[in-house]
Formats: sequence, C-alpha cells, structure tokens
Amino acid sequence: MSHDILEDPEPSHREPATRDWTAIVLAIGLATAINAITIAVLLDAALGDANGLSENATQILTTAFGGIIGVLGSYIGYRSASQHQASRHEEEP
Repeated sequence: MSHDILEDPEPSHREPATRDWTAIVLAIGLATAINAITIAVLLDAALGDANGLSENATQILTTAFGGIIGVLGSYIGYRSASQHQASRHEEEP
C-alpha cells in the first residue's frame, strides 16, 4: 500500500495561526496604551503643580512596562516551545 495518498502536500504558503494574530494585536494595543499613559504622565509632570513624577505615576509606568514585557516574553516562550515540539515530532521515525 502506498503512503503517497495519505501524505498531505506542502502548501505553497501558510497563513499565520490565530494565536499569532492575537499576540500581534495584543502587543499593538498594549504599546498604544503605554504610549498614551507615558505621554499623559510626562505632561502632568511638566505642567502640574508638583515637580517631577509622582510616586503613583512611577508605579503605573513600572507596572505597564513590566506587564508588556511579561506578555511578550510568555508569547516568545510559547512559540519557542511549540517550534521545538514540532521539530522533535518531525525527527521521530
């Protein structure tokens, strides 16, 4: 019995998975939000009554930047692990 019938031909181009688009949209949204927050905090620091950044503004910026690094880091880790799993399955006889 020939296995040629069961083998799926290689597609000429592959569409990115939905999770890839989700991560891209999430990254764009988070980056936009962080830029808006950063601009608002800097304007408040420059035009506000107090000199410099407030303690709350510093905590907000630290949390926002830490959050985007965490989300993107987990996505990169997931992609790395899934590619490693796929390569292991291709090598097995």
